Amino acid sequence: MKKLKKFDLLQVKEKLKMQESISDLNAVEADSQKCQLIQNELEQLLDEYNSKVEEIAVNSFISDRHLMHKMLDQKEVMLNRLEFLENEKQAIIRQVAYSKVKSDIYQRKQTELKREIKSELLKKNEDSSAKLKPNR
Repeated sequence: MKKLKKFDLLQVKEKLKMQESISDLNAVEADSQKCQLIQNELEQLLDEYNSKVEEIAVNSFISDRHLMHKMLDQKEVMLNRLEFLENEKQAIIRQVAYSKVKSDIYQRKQTELKREIKSELLKKNEDSSAKLKPNR
């Protein structure tokens, strides 16, 4: 019976790990969507800037170029962040799958253990009933 309780506790532990991983996955997914939105807005701003053709003063041109370079740098940062988040998602998905496999193994072992205990109880009952019956 202690072994059954142990498998119950191990299953609960794996379910909690799986829930935590799924929660982390949801947070990473939300962060990824925010980064993608920022990435799209930066892309749109850069496209708008590049499509403008007008005469501007030298100081304005320099500040615009500086701003454009900062936006390009920020775009690169967002791309790196999105790549990192994608890797995190894959790692979390692997972790959830691993937890699921472990939980299934615990379930299977628990079922086998229940079967063994049941067969032992039946064997004991048969032995005790055989002892109670007098031999003729």
